[in-house]
Amino acid sequence: MAEPDDQLMSCACSDIPEFVAFMQQAWRKDTLMQQTGGGEAFVEAAAPVIRKQLVQALPYASPSSRYIHELRRKGVAPEVLDRALSRAWLDGASEFRVPRPRKRELFYSTGALLAYSVLIVLAGLIGFVNYLRHAHPDIASVVLGAPPVLALCGVPAVVVLFLLLRRFVHRG
Repeated sequence: MAEPDDQLMSCACSDIPEFVAFMQQAWRKDTLMQQTGGGEAFVEAAAPVIRKQLVQALPYASPSSRYIHELRRKGVAPEVLDRALSRAWLDGASEFRVPRPRKRELFYSTGALLAYSVLIVLAGLIGFVNYLRHAHPDIASVVLGAPPVLALCGVPAVVVLFLLLRRFVHRG
C-alpha cells in the first residue's frame, strides 16, 4: 500500500555518491529489466541487489554509510530503504522517497530513555529525603550531610532503570 506524499520525505540520490555510480551501470538495470519486465517486479528484484552490492559494501566510516545510518536511526527500515533506492533506480530519479520519521520515535530514543531514568530516580530520591525528614529526622540529617552518598546511590538506580526501559521499549 502506497503512503500519501505528505508522509514521505525526499532524499537526494547525490547524498549517496556510490548509488549514483551504481545507477549509471546501465547493463545492470537492463539485465534486471529483461528478467523482471519492470514495474514492481523490478523493484522487488532490485532491492536485495542494492542491499548486497551497494549498502552492505559501503566502507564503514564513509559519508554515505553515515547518511544511511542516520536514515535508519530516524526509523527507516532497511527493507524500506532498499525498495526506495530500487524505485529511484527504476525511475532514473535524482531523489528517493522514504517515510518521514514519526514524532513519537523522539520519545523512545536512547537519550530520552536515559532522561526518563534520571528524572524518575531524582523524583524518587527527593521523595525519599522528604519521607526521612518527617519520619526519621536524625537519619535525614546524616544523609543530607553527605550529598555525594545520595548521588552514588542514584547512579546504579539510573543504570538499572535505563536498562529496563530500553529492554521493554526497544524490543523490536
